[in-house]
Amino acid sequence: MYHDSNVIGQTVSRLRYERHWSQDDLVARLQIMGCGITRSVLANIETRRSVATDKQIVFLAQVFGVDVGRLFPPCPARSNGTPVGVCTQAATRRRRE
Repeated sequence: MYHDSNVIGQTVSRLRYERHWSQDDLVARLQIMGCGITRSVLANIETRRSVATDKQIVFLAQVFGVDVGRLFPPCPARSNGTPVGVCTQAATRRRRE
């Protein structure tokens, strides 16, 4: 698995710690909302061993009470100021439109 394929793991872990929730607490809250996730899956997302699905990302944003975009880190910039990676693809699409 590429380490750049799961960029929300660290943010999920940080938001959980800020709320003083254990992984079991977070999983219970997600399951009550209808998200079928286990503690093992959450641990793998947080440690970037597996990728969160689009539905899991939406549920995570809801349970933390944040916008989906807040789960993602800001786009890093190259020395010339252009964003790197996925952000570059989105910026390129916007310029073409």
